[in-house]
Amino acid sequence: MIKLKCLGAGQEVGRSGFLIQTDDENILFDYGLKLHPKYLGKADSKKIDSERYTEQPLQIKEYLDAVILSHAHLDHSGNIPFLFKKDEPNLFLTEGTLDLSNILWLDTLKIAKYDKKEPFFQKEQIATAYDSAFYLDLKKTTEISENVKLTFYDAGHIVGSVISVLEMQGKKIMYTGDFRASKSILFPGYDRNLPKVDYLIMESTYGDTSHEAREEKEKKIINSVLESIEKNGKVILAAFAIERTQELIALMHKYKIEAPIYVDGMGIKVAKVFLDYPEYFNDYKEFKNAINRIEFISNYKVRKKVLKSNKAAIIITTAGMLEGGPIIQYIKEFGEDPSTKIILTGYQVKGTNGHRLETTGKLYIDGELFQPKCKVEHVSLSAHPDEKELLELVDLVKPKKIITVHGDSDVILEFKKTLENKGYEVFNPKVGDTIKLL
Repeated sequence: MIKLKCLGAGQEVGRSGFLIQTDDENILFDYGLKLHPKYLGKADSKKIDSERYTEQPLQIKEYLDAVILSHAHLDHSGNIPFLFKKDEPNLFLTEGTLDLSNILWLDTLKIAKYDKKEPFFQKEQIATAYDSAFYLDLKKTTEISENVKLTFYDAGHIVGSVISVLEMQGKKIMYTGDFRASKSILFPGYDRNLPKVDYLIMESTYGDTSHEAREEKEKKIINSVLESIEKNGKVILAAFAIERTQELIALMHKYKIEAPIYVDGMGIKVAKVFLDYPEYFNDYKEFKNAINRIEFISNYKVRKKVLKSNKAAIIITTAGMLEGGPIIQYIKEFGEDPSTKIILTGYQVKGTNGHRLETTGKLYIDGELFQPKCKVEHVSLSAHPDEKELLELVDLVKPKKIITVHGDSDVILEFKKTLENKGYEVFNPKVGDTIKLL
């Protein structure tokens, strides 16, 4: 008997958690958090009070024999320390994933303190997670228990990200986590030398979408940046801390942008961790050269200098969906200037400040509705595969059963139909559902 219980990311994006159960063992893939937009569902009034809402996956009653973490993004790693409040399961991941996750875990505690809320875990649980961690090398099969083997393959998504293959009861179970198919400036894409498997648990974020060629998106951003710089304007690049910030740094270097480039927010710490793992990069030397060309905003004094400058500049900063972070200060300072440009470089969840700015031209700053006079653009550099790329992986590993997760309900249902039309048996569980695999 092998069962899969969906604890999160079932017909939704966020709070991934998937429990594999046999008569003898309980093995967990990921345990993330889902951040709900601060002003979701609120009318566009002049002044508003609201607060962040964070959602956990379903809690686990069973003793965990092993926890496998695919990568460090918050919706996959964010609640891992919570698992160590009552037990100390073995945690299997790459070293890069643990280093990056630690940045997010500590930031979660910092935000909870700022919001005057009780966090889901404390520093003690982070320390216990570290003590329970086992680093696995890529493509090296490891016995993680008496009856289970685990192999990691490069997912090409971010530093340390993996596609996991479990071997148990004579069957192979693959969990993709988030993976990247196409080559980017930083990473080569996922390892195509994957085994055939019996069961495939796969992300389906863009299961009904066809991506524009990445190089075309890069050129759109660069042309937009150059247009503003030539007019002595500021360009504010809204970026996620992990991967997107670093990709934008590399992009500015690749196209030899001459204006001053500043990086603010959590992406600074992440960039320094990225430098510790050259094995994941297409061209580590060029990434290092790119890092050397930019200036990190290391404290408020440096940030104030940039905020008061009247010269052309590029500012790469968090938060990627404008839900807090240093970017709010830059928009507040430069947003009234028509020569400024804000470029949203990632997916904007409905209800976020980024989505509101893109669709209405307004956003909330300090609880008040603000309408910048500058130009706003959206060019999403997605690190997820589109429908065609998802199907390529499916055809590569030829599973007997597919479980589609990590996608909005309408996308998941559409992708399920596509897979069924190709002859595959497909399940699309909701949160709380259990599927019998064997």
